[in-house]
Amino acid sequence: MSGYASNIVTGLLLFPLIAAVITLPYMVYQYRKVGSIPWLRTLIVYSFVFYMLVAYFMVILPLPEDRTAVVPYAAHPQLVPFNFVKLFLGNTTASLGNPSTWPGLVRDPNVYEALFNVLLLVPLGMYLRYYFRRTWWQTLIIGFCVTLFFETSQLTGLWGVYEHPYRLFDVDDLMLNTLGAMVGFWMMGPALRVLPDMRLVNEEAREDGVRASATRRGLSFFIDLAAAQIAAGVVVDVAEALGAQAAVESAGAGWGLAVQAVEFAALAVFFAVIPALSHGRTLGQRLLKLRIVRPDASPARWYQIAARYGLLFLLAWAPFALLLGVVDLDPSQAGETNALAAIAAQHQAGIIWAWLAFMATWAVTLVVRGVRSAVKKKPFVMLNGLMSNTRVMTEAGARLVRERRAVLDVAEVAALERRIAEDGTPLAELMERAGGAVADEVRAWVPDPAPVVVLAGSGNNGGDGWVVARKLAEAGYPVTLVAPDLAERLHAEPARSTAMEAFSDASVRNLPLSVLIAPDADVLADAVDKAEAVVDALLGTGFSGDEVREPYASWIRAANRRRFEGARGKGRGRHRKRTHERGEHERGRRALPPKVKSAPFAVSVDVPSGLAAQDGVAARPTFAADMTVTMLAFKPGLTVPAAARWTGAVKLAKLGVDVPALRGELHEGEAS
Repeated sequence: MSGYASNIVTGLLLFPLIAAVITLPYMVYQYRKVGSIPWLRTLIVYSFVFYMLVAYFMVILPLPEDRTAVVPYAAHPQLVPFNFVKLFLGNTTASLGNPSTWPGLVRDPNVYEALFNVLLLVPLGMYLRYYFRRTWWQTLIIGFCVTLFFETSQLTGLWGVYEHPYRLFDVDDLMLNTLGAMVGFWMMGPALRVLPDMRLVNEEAREDGVRASATRRGLSFFIDLAAAQIAAGVVVDVAEALGAQAAVESAGAGWGLAVQAVEFAALAVFFAVIPALSHGRTLGQRLLKLRIVRPDASPARWYQIAARYGLLFLLAWAPFALLLGVVDLDPSQAGETNALAAIAAQHQAGIIWAWLAFMATWAVTLVVRGVRSAVKKKPFVMLNGLMSNTRVMTEAGARLVRERRAVLDVAEVAALERRIAEDGTPLAELMERAGGAVADEVRAWVPDPAPVVVLAGSGNNGGDGWVVARKLAEAGYPVTLVAPDLAERLHAEPARSTAMEAFSDASVRNLPLSVLIAPDADVLADAVDKAEAVVDALLGTGFSGDEVREPYASWIRAANRRRFEGARGKGRGRHRKRTHERGEHERGRRALPPKVKSAPFAVSVDVPSGLAAQDGVAARPTFAADMTVTMLAFKPGLTVPAAARWTGAVKLAKLGVDVPALRGELHEGEAS
């Protein structure tokens, strides 16, 4: 037992060093992949690193003092399965018929070593299921590979560091460790009901990642600052090696001043020249996917970039230069200086205290603005940014601002679709691309095939839903498509042709796609209860009004009820059910009720059903989505602040169309 404890202590002592080494790469990786660093994800990652460190120490420690040491018991691998059972039965004095001998079982080395071998990889199975979202068979394979790595480390003398094995390679350890990984996987099943959903954590992180946080900007700045200092140091060292110092001093100049000039030139290159040549991105900003732009997200001019960082360094340097100037004043010589310097010399202590108070106040306001920006999810704007009329945005954030500014009215979208068809891309092809974009988002949220419900209307928005259903079924997802009528009875084109083709294709290829035509409430509720994702393709951009007609209203309420109240029979009260079905949660509230933990991922095609695409007015009922995938361009209703509670995150699918160019052509045609 003391050996296990010492290994844990060794891990505790070494972990801070490893954490310090991996922190910067981890932050860069997170900002590039997700866009932000959620605290729960970070806690899990660092705990996983600590666990793997301690687990490996359990396997390889203690180390021999001599790399040539020979450990007799480890010289030959133990390749007999269940040998520990044989040893236990041959040495134990315990008897199943005598309870008084049972406590001795725990003290038997063959028993507690087997238990520790199982426990060693139990956390791995839990991490694989919860954080990495691996299936049971993937956990089985990964668990076996990890324990094989452990045992091979022992067999090879820590991969050749030692000439002979110093720990025993035991096939029983392979089996028991792998069993431990599976035990951890099974133990995590009930815990998933109470732990935060990592998919939701990741999605929230992606939404937060659209905003350039103060931490992300600060990290990029210090990466650039460090790079500039390293580059300046290299130049100075090379210059010294070439004899530049002697040449400068022989010319009557100071070497220190020359070094400062090199450092200033390096700052100018990294903070002005490089971003001017790379479309508003320093090296650090390129690494973290940030960009210097104007407030409207248009590209910043080179002089604005130079002014931004020139002002930053000026505002950072001036207070300290002032402080050093005041400290260097000699009060005894105040009469020999100008009046201002004389006053500063006489009140030197007071000025220093005032300077400290000012800097402390500035630091507090900086922290308050940073916290306020993080809490309210608003841009963190600094004085140099205001003076240079520039902002630092994420690449995704700048793109989103530009997309939200390029709003198209519903009538303009219809005209744009006609123009696209005239240019040779039929609407059926656009429908195929739109359905593919939505299916991609579902697969990103639900990476492993799981039940999906698609609510498809009778118009072209419903045609998109049919494409989504077929593509998900092709990927192995069990899909239930809910439609008001048979595919051949749809009137809108190309929705009718697309639906018939999708249904025929699913039948011929035996895809896991089932269709419910105008199902009753219980059948629909059962399907929604089992779903991991619900796709809303009922009403498109043409809807407006105060009430959604049946049966769509009942379908929307069923999806919303599952979202806000959970599956049927899980604690939902009768009064609460009636309140929700009447839609009272939609009236007089700035926010919707909290989403239950087990709620499926809800995605709307183009616009949530019940929300007017033109003005953002929500009807009764309106589909509440986690994400809305809108096509070609943002619609005015999606940019209304009140619509955000229904739309969730809004993503634009351009469908391979150069919308700005076609829009310009349409406007030119209208003008002519």
